[in-house]
Amino acid sequence: MIPEKIQIVEVGPRDGLQNEKEWVPTKKKISLIEKLADQD
Repeated sequence: MIPEKIQIVEVGPRDGLQNEKEWVPTKKKISLIEKLADQD
């Protein structure tokens, strides 16, 4: 059965940043998320 709706969730800020060699501070993560959210 195919659902009527699906939800696509961006997990780049979480999963993508786990692959970085250096730790990314929370403030920088928040800034990245805000910039991504502002894109049209």
